[in-house]
Amino acid sequence: KQWYQRRVRGIQAEKEHLRASLQSLPRVAIDCAYEHFMSEKELNKTRSQVQRCYSLLKRTELKNFHLHLSNLPETSALYKSFLDKTAGFEGMYLTRFAGSIFEQFPAEDLVYLTPDSPHPLTEISLTSVYVIGGFVDDNIKRNTSLDRCLVEGVRTARLPIQEHYEIGNHKQCVLTINQVFEVLLMVHNGMEWAEALDGILPKRKAYLP
Repeated sequence: KQWYQRRVRGIQAEKEHLRASLQSLPRVAIDCAYEHFMSEKELNKTRSQVQRCYSLLKRTELKNFHLHLSNLPETSALYKSFLDKTAGFEGMYLTRFAGSIFEQFPAEDLVYLTPDSPHPLTEISLTSVYVIGGFVDDNIKRNTSLDRCLVEGVRTARLPIQEHYEIGNHKQCVLTINQVFEVLLMVHNGMEWAEALDGILPKRKAYLP
């Protein structure tokens, strides 16, 4: 009985923490504009990675982000995948909108995270909206999101992987959606970049002392 009561209190605390995230700063948006590049299998991987991001927001000991999902109209295949395979999706404590991320926020507030950017991210600002490309990159060309940002006049940045690791090729700088999200969340909570990256990156990447 005591175990059950603790579990109920824990679930309630997670729910309150998630609800409070809607008022949190900074905002992190997952840009779901790439589904036309992906197969059904890749869409499912993308959905799963977004779910993992949401699960990270349940950690009551951490300061949260306000999670947004952009470019996700009800007619999209990814939205339908969420409805079919993610229990309680419509009740999740996040902000979803159908339109473009570039229309939802002022360009000066956006920082689009892409491994193709020449600019390393050095700090996390409460006033910025950090955008993660919502795709599995198996078949997507390099610079796809970077080129969109150049057209829209939006700042880009990459996680400072090269500054902390010896990287053999570009692909080693490419992380999953939830890995990028977790690194941002850990740094937002006071962790150094090197420590946050060390918890995520495969051990085959050599650390720069």
